[in-house]
Amino acid sequence: MLTVRGGGLAAQVDVADGARITSLISGGREWLAPGGPRSPGVFVQPGSGGWDDVVPTVAACTLPAGTAFPGTVLADHGDAWQTEWTLDSSDDTHLQTSVRLPSLPITLTRRIEALASGLRLSWEARTDGPGPVPLAWCAHPLFAADAGTRIVPAKPESALIEEYPRDRVPRDWPDAVGSAAVKAFAAEPQSTASVVHGNGDSLTLGWDPMLLPYLGLYWDGGEFTSTPVVAIEPSTAFGDSAALAINEGRIRMLEPGRPFSWWLHVSVTR
Repeated sequence: MLTVRGGGLAAQVDVADGARITSLISGGREWLAPGGPRSPGVFVQPGSGGWDDVVPTVAACTLPAGTAFPGTVLADHGDAWQTEWTLDSSDDTHLQTSVRLPSLPITLTRRIEALASGLRLSWEARTDGPGPVPLAWCAHPLFAADAGTRIVPAKPESALIEEYPRDRVPRDWPDAVGSAAVKAFAAEPQSTASVVHGNGDSLTLGWDPMLLPYLGLYWDGGEFTSTPVVAIEPSTAFGDSAALAINEGRIRMLEPGRPFSWWLHVSVTR
């Protein structure tokens, strides 16, 4: 395990397990749900806590005709989480890892840097494929939740579009974590979202909505997870299926010779 500390936060990374961030601690509070050993090919299982990079899709799908890779089958929650990453460099102030996806010709590099204000996570994706490659990436942090935990976005008046259990149905923002799972997307771009606990402790993710125009959100009191969780998932695609996002024109297309970069800032208030 390797650790980067900045702004009162300590992020622990298991490079051997898909470079998953297994722990995110501030002032004695563990912000992430616990994770453990995982079986390849099955993302939703006991021990699926922590923070993963999910790419090149969330929902399993088959890429449609008209793309450079028609008929390509993409696995549930992609393949970065179950592929060996390379440790590029690390010291007391940063940790850089990279991975070559087996499903599509995409190389993803992630760098975690310590700042006085918190942690900065930055990514670069590049392709050497024969044409544009669909890039459906999202952050997938499963934050530990309790009865009073809420997700507070920059624009709380923004509508939500439910992804699960109902498909593409408008819905209200959940007041708290229920017993069943809910996945939804913000109807308009956001720039920050916070996990706020009942005692006022909060963790905020910030990003550039021009780079990450879509925001997935998740609440689960135990339907798919062993403990209650919430998730803030800035994304390069709208919806969980890369195939559907391609058909709707709401996905980042990665061009050969033109790397795409984006970032997240993580900070805490206690």
